[in-house]
Amino acid sequence: MLTMPRVSEEHREQMRQRILNAALACVARKGFSAVSMADIIAEAGLSAGAVYLYYRGKEQLTQDIARRVLEPRLAALDQVRNSDPIPPPTEVLPDLMQAVAATEYFPAIAVQVWGDIVHADGAITDFARAMVERLIAEATSYLADWLVAARGLPAEAATARAAELAPAMIGLAQGFVVQSALTKGEIDARYLDAVRALLSTL
Repeated sequence: MLTMPRVSEEHREQMRQRILNAALACVARKGFSAVSMADIIAEAGLSAGAVYLYYRGKEQLTQDIARRVLEPRLAALDQVRNSDPIPPPTEVLPDLMQAVAATEYFPAIAVQVWGDIVHADGAITDFARAMVERLIAEATSYLADWLVAARGLPAEAATARAAELAPAMIGLAQGFVVQSALTKGEIDARYLDAVRALLSTL
């Protein structure tokens, strides 16, 4: 009896990355809403069956792309909380912004996808809301720890203050993506300097 060879996780990851790269290349050329799964399949140079084995559609692809961009940022926020001393927001947020901006095909694709999600409904919007909430939660935890360590606030007061500030902190990062996309990166240095100046007042 013939047995099918096992496909390694490394091979699966290579295939996912190949499909994701194809999707990003298509979106960069045509815009998110104009890209079809057929376009992505052709760009990847794979059969439809091979692509649909990994991704059922554009929404699932979009979610995986977002995870791959944001998960390292979330991990970085978690890591700085364990630093001694905990670095200040004037360092942490600009570093995260620059890391996102250095991601291939970003920030223009992020803005395109956000625009389509605003008009969408269902799983993709639920996913987007959940990712924003995760970012805010991680920023809240980081800010609370920093306010305790650097400003001497009691833990309860630090958490309350961090919860007030975190949505705006994430909003600064989102604003950076939009302005960087609109100016093709020309405003990046000025924007980061402005963010440092704002956060230095905390």
